[in-house]
Amino acid sequence: MGQDHGRLDSKVIAQHIFTMVKAYPTISIRVLQGGMENHFGYTASERKVWLVNQRVIARIYSDWKESYNELPRWLFAMLMYLPGKIHFISWPGSIDTVMFHWIFWTFLPWIEAFKHCKPLISIDGTRLYDKYRGTFLIAIDQDRNANILPIAFAVIEGETKEAWSFFLSYLRQHVTPQPNILVISDRHKSIDAASNAEGSLWKPPHALQAFCIRHIAVNFMTHLKNKDLKKVLINAAYSKSQWEFSHYFGRLRGENIAIAN
Repeated sequence: MGQDHGRLDSKVIAQHIFTMVKAYPTISIRVLQGGMENHFGYTASERKVWLVNQRVIARIYSDWKESYNELPRWLFAMLMYLPGKIHFISWPGSIDTVMFHWIFWTFLPWIEAFKHCKPLISIDGTRLYDKYRGTFLIAIDQDRNANILPIAFAVIEGETKEAWSFFLSYLRQHVTPQPNILVISDRHKSIDAASNAEGSLWKPPHALQAFCIRHIAVNFMTHLKNKDLKKVLINAAYSKSQWEFSHYFGRLRGENIAIAN
């Protein structure tokens, strides 16, 4: 049961997993392995299923190289049919090639909507786990009913000071020129360096900076692993008066002293 079977080759596996991968492109290899085991009674190796899965994805969506070669056409279509602000920065490769580097984009409806939302934005980045890696950046806002509004995106090579400066400068220029905007982030060292660089419009008096309570709570749990204190911390962050904040922060300090002793 636990052994691979000689006839369970890549062609058979591809035929079996094709429908699942097409319906759920991010389906895990373990789930695909489990499906193979339930259907055939044999366990295909993780590497074999992974390799076949890559071929199936390329068959459905084309391979990574072909997808990246389509990028200029998609950008041109966005510029033509979706009014907005798109900035594409590339590096010269060899004589006859151009290499993708950074891209920033937003759309006019987002820019107009931001004028009627709360004067705050939240910025963050997440890694892209594809063949060529990279990082996806996003800026979001809230309307007065607490609905989330995306206002800008970017794809960069990684969270560096230069990349965040690129994103924040275009965000300021095209989407959020208003003064006194509150910027919420996890205060990643690259964000901090870009926001507080010489001439930046993302530091006082042009803008205010704040920590994201979600990231603070995650770091808090990593070090103290105390769910009750985490709730006290969140209550302190969301306090609407000085008295309420002092109450929760006093409890937090008292509990921390007790833990230290």
